[in-house]
Amino acid sequence: MKSVLSPVFFLLSVLFTLFADAEDSLIITRDGISNYCIIVCDKANANERTAAAILQQYLFRISGVSIPLYADDNPAAKNPAFVISAFPRGFCSEPAELLKEDGYCIQTSDNNIYITGGSGMGVIYGVTGFLEDYLGVRMLAPGEEFVPAMADVILPPINDIQIPPAEIRIVNGAFSGDTLYRYFRKLNTIEDRWNEPDWRGYYVHTFSRLVPPEKYFNEHPEYFALVNGNRVAHGQLCLSNPAVLQIVIDKLGSEMKAHPNIRYWSVSQNDNYEYCQCEKCRAMDSIEGSPAGLMLRFVNAVAEKFPDKTITTLAYQYTRKPPLITKPDSNVMITLCSIELNRTHPIAVEPGAASFREDMEGWGRISKNIMMWDYEVQFSNYLTPFPLFNTLQPNLQYFTANNVVANFQQCNAKHGVEFAELKSYLMSKLMWNPDVDVNAETDGFMRHYYGAAAPMIRKYYDLLHAECLRYNQFLDIYGNPVQAANTYLSAENISEYSSFFDTAESLVEEDPVLLSRVQIARLPVMFAEIEIAKTELFGLRGWYENIDGKWILKDRMIRLLEQFRRICVDNDVNEFNENGLTFGTWYENTQRFIHVQTEGNIAFQKNATCNPAADERYSAAGPATLTNGVKGTEDYKMNWLGWEAQDVEIVLDLGAVLPVDSIEISTLQYPKSWILHPLSVSCRLSKDGQKYDRPQIAFSAENLQSEPMMKTFVFSVSGKKTRYIKFNINATKTLPAWHNYAGMKSWVFVDEIVVK
Repeated sequence: MKSVLSPVFFLLSVLFTLFADAEDSLIITRDGISNYCIIVCDKANANERTAAAILQQYLFRISGVSIPLYADDNPAAKNPAFVISAFPRGFCSEPAELLKEDGYCIQTSDNNIYITGGSGMGVIYGVTGFLEDYLGVRMLAPGEEFVPAMADVILPPINDIQIPPAEIRIVNGAFSGDTLYRYFRKLNTIEDRWNEPDWRGYYVHTFSRLVPPEKYFNEHPEYFALVNGNRVAHGQLCLSNPAVLQIVIDKLGSEMKAHPNIRYWSVSQNDNYEYCQCEKCRAMDSIEGSPAGLMLRFVNAVAEKFPDKTITTLAYQYTRKPPLITKPDSNVMITLCSIELNRTHPIAVEPGAASFREDMEGWGRISKNIMMWDYEVQFSNYLTPFPLFNTLQPNLQYFTANNVVANFQQCNAKHGVEFAELKSYLMSKLMWNPDVDVNAETDGFMRHYYGAAAPMIRKYYDLLHAECLRYNQFLDIYGNPVQAANTYLSAENISEYSSFFDTAESLVEEDPVLLSRVQIARLPVMFAEIEIAKTELFGLRGWYENIDGKWILKDRMIRLLEQFRRICVDNDVNEFNENGLTFGTWYENTQRFIHVQTEGNIAFQKNATCNPAADERYSAAGPATLTNGVKGTEDYKMNWLGWEAQDVEIVLDLGAVLPVDSIEISTLQYPKSWILHPLSVSCRLSKDGQKYDRPQIAFSAENLQSEPMMKTFVFSVSGKKTRYIKFNINATKTLPAWHNYAGMKSWVFVDEIVVK
């Protein structure tokens, strides 16, 4: 029987195995005995020796037979044998140069098994591919593998040539730091392509490193971007300035001389939108139809000076659209980024990805050297259920069809991140072969990783994805579980997911390793329930219940939080988002958050009105958000009301005329997202809602840059009687001079009103 990869790879990827009659089989071991040895060249390189040692080690672990390893000049090196070699040596029915760096050929002839690799890691990948495809070894996660036991190791004749369509295959995260895991998953790292030991190479966002503002800005501000009439030190560079080009060429020339073995060098924009708007740069942008045109002219000029290197640059945010005229030189690699997209549907069919498809296909028409930087994790909440596995294969297939020859998959694979082990495993499979049977690989992984609990984990996995698609829920890489509280994370769904995990845990409760894996897989469901409950603290899904007129923490929620804490601590699950939020900090914040003071707060659950209404994107539960007893945190998407460049009037109705001592209202400052405290907040009181007394006014600091992230404006009224309290929020409206986007519209965010 013959199995061949999709013809999309033409002759670059061929995988076929011939299964012959039993008399043609190769008997490697039988009854604890083997006639085989392993042979490498007496001048074998490090990769050949490593490959041979891995093969010897795993054959012993599988069969219990120690197969000797010899150099080919040793008289004991004789047939039958495993012959391990790398280009230009080796036995392969196809020209060995077709294997490139990482491809490999496994062929049998005269009872010998020849494993031949390309000029890079191919020989190691050939051995790990042989162990996986023919002997059933599975490297599931660092230090977690499945190695079958076989009394007899018998193979059919093999003719298997595998050449991946992508020359770089990176799954971002901690797992790839494990060498053996990387060998089995056939992965690269930034370190092995751009860096050297003890030296950080030029990988991405390199402008400020190539032309350091601390060195040049004071004397030569003209080297840097002109934004809104001002030169900006930490924006982009002025790419029409020939002096900047020469500085970059000289800097790279010096670095390349010090690190001659590094092939890839990045000349790429900083991580912001502040590209140059000077007359020359704007004219070029107009001619090219995109700022990417001037960027490419600049990068091509650098690449021309270093023809033996690959110069990488970004098609990202403002440079994502390809230019009309300029094309990348042959040694320029375009790194295209998909950061803006909804993750619910494959890119090829996602309605909101139409402009991205236009850009990607445009780049594919002018370059055959594209690196794809894609995203498969919710950066703001690593533990959120994020059902995008249905997009992984179609996306990789779409990328490959559009000349992507390198992949950087940012799924931040590390211990505790939602389904991190499965995601890394599948991504590595797909980057090697985009047409692999994903369902079979998913089932196989779960069977080995979760044991008897696998069917229940699969039920959860399937229902999670089905519900997300049923509701067409937008998957935002900077979102949170609350966004899906009425869809795939509804109360009904959370209950059903939990029942699956209850059964899964019971099936493996006698195996501590499998139980631990199942409980880690459960954490996202628990996390979602905890976080959603924070948004309706006193609602049906909330933390509190009303008993005899008093709001009391629910026992069930306390137990849930404690169970979550125990699993995280016992399994060292510590990193909660890309900004370094740790479990300890999250847990402390949660404890502070849920222990609210409802007694004595006479504003609690009272009616409030806002004029104008909050922006619909940041409207939370409407004005009730201001009096729900829940204080907003650092996450501006939860429990805050937001307005863009508008003053706001808020009126609170206490329901009756009552004596009041103090009044509080809070605002948020998050300059990175253009959110600033208001210039001032005034507070006025009224018994009838018609006639208000003179206002008290509280001001922010003159220099908003020095303000804390969350600020509470406090008004002391010393027992005055009132029913209505009116706040006038004097918003900043535009970003100040110290902000990188000075002059652009700013936002004001308001939360909890407390009246005592």
